[in-house]
Amino acid sequence: MSRNYTENIKQFMKSINKSRLINFFVILAVILLLIFFNWRGLLAGPKSLAFFATSPFLKLFQAVDNGMAGAWGFLAALKDLNNENIILRSENAALVEQVASLKEAERENEVLRQQLGFLPPGKQKLVMARITGYNPVLGQYFLIDKGEKDGVAINLAVVAANNFLVGRVVEVNQIFSKVLLISDSNSSVNAITQESRVSGAVKGSHGLAIAMEMIPIDAQVLVGEPVLTSGLNDAIPRGLVIGRIASVVRKESEIFQRAAITPVLEFNKLEKVFVLLQ
Repeated sequence: MSRNYTENIKQFMKSINKSRLINFFVILAVILLLIFFNWRGLLAGPKSLAFFATSPFLKLFQAVDNGMAGAWGFLAALKDLNNENIILRSENAALVEQVASLKEAERENEVLRQQLGFLPPGKQKLVMARITGYNPVLGQYFLIDKGEKDGVAINLAVVAANNFLVGRVVEVNQIFSKVLLISDSNSSVNAITQESRVSGAVKGSHGLAIAMEMIPIDAQVLVGEPVLTSGLNDAIPRGLVIGRIASVVRKESEIFQRAAITPVLEFNKLEKVFVLLQ
């Protein structure tokens, strides 16, 4: 039985080899015929027909290929555009910062020019300072970024542009100082009315008001006239503007009258001040 099985296997392998050999010669014959027909020009018609039949598919493949190339090109362009936008935003931020710095410097120069035009005679030394802290609850004062190293000392006058009196220095450190505002109840400045030339003392009332006290009872004070520092017995120079007379209170039983003053400044809106150096 094993001998019959072996012979069957051999016959099957011979049949397979014979079939492969026949297929090879058939394919070879077809190829040779195609070469011969092409050489004789007999395949022009079939080739045209095949090209016509496959042309739509070729166009479709070309369109898909062009679309893919266009999509990749579009994505690449978007990436380049995004990179350009990042660079432009960075450059724009730098320009905005430069413009802001220039405007701030221009504002400081303008404030300085205004103050230099209003300095009292003989008082040509000053230092500009930024306000770094303001606390109206614990007291009417603020901190400035100038101190002993800048020539600031206790009792020096602090003014805003145009010689408007803000207060006086009460504490000094190397790099900062504390300024007591004229609206504080512990502040007292000798003053004089500009028109009627009446002397008195300007005092604050817990930041709520400013008043001129110690005015002689028989003095005629005009509502609306400016009140200036008198410079008498005071480290603060004369001629600084404090405010205007808002109203006058006179009582016959008292030897002095009192005038309410409208200040020319809103202290909580100040950003920069000047310390008048001696």
